[in-house]
Amino acid sequence: MQIEDHTKEAEILHQMKSVVISRGEGQRSGEETLIHEHFMEVRVNGCVLARLSVTADHLKELVIGRLRTEGLITGADDVEKLFICGQGNLAEVTLKEDISLEPYRGVEPSCCAGNIQLLSPAGAVEISELPKVKPDESVVFSLAESFVRDSALHLKTGGTHSCYLYLPDGGIACYEDISRHNALDKAVGRILLDGADPLKCVLYTTGRVPADMARKALMAGVPVLVSKSVPTDAAVELANKYNLNLICRAWPDSFTVY
Repeated sequence: MQIEDHTKEAEILHQMKSVVISRGEGQRSGEETLIHEHFMEVRVNGCVLARLSVTADHLKELVIGRLRTEGLITGADDVEKLFICGQGNLAEVTLKEDISLEPYRGVEPSCCAGNIQLLSPAGAVEISELPKVKPDESVVFSLAESFVRDSALHLKTGGTHSCYLYLPDGGIACYEDISRHNALDKAVGRILLDGADPLKCVLYTTGRVPADMARKALMAGVPVLVSKSVPTDAAVELANKYNLNLICRAWPDSFTVY
């Protein structure tokens, strides 16, 4: 795969004036650090796939991960070229094989701007059953401890979701975004770009787990999805059907298996 990432250092944090009003204590002026909301269009073989609201870092991981979790590719080798413009507003992907994007037309977006939701019949992509993998309790607790220590952007703003990725070599990488979907896609992109075995990876999301998040892990081929929050019933049903280990309410001292 040829990657041309021309993105210059994009704005991620933004300082804005604020006024704090307290009951019985009047008001005081100040300044807050906010996450900059960046907009990016993703095109595949010349057609618009999605228009995303993102945190402007790890954009190549985001694009590759999104292609994987939407079922457009099975690995990085399916991509001939990835081009990202200097402003990071446009990502153009050329796939080695010509595919139809018609199943994606008219599909309802999820909570993220332009984030495709493929659970409807119009955009259904087949999910493959994963081999049964027993989760390592020590890995789950390590990821929960990483979450409790917090992530860099969240510490400054309180305005991001994080996805912690446990890699086969024992390392833990953290990806942040204003969207929990995007954060997970960045982590999946890292797996593909590293050529790592997804069956030996674990994903830990700081957001709740509805069916579309469980589906992303399944499409990525990652057998263990962990969250500090809770799942929906549809997510649990999907996980059980396709052998995804869904672990929620994960903290350094306990977790719940569904």
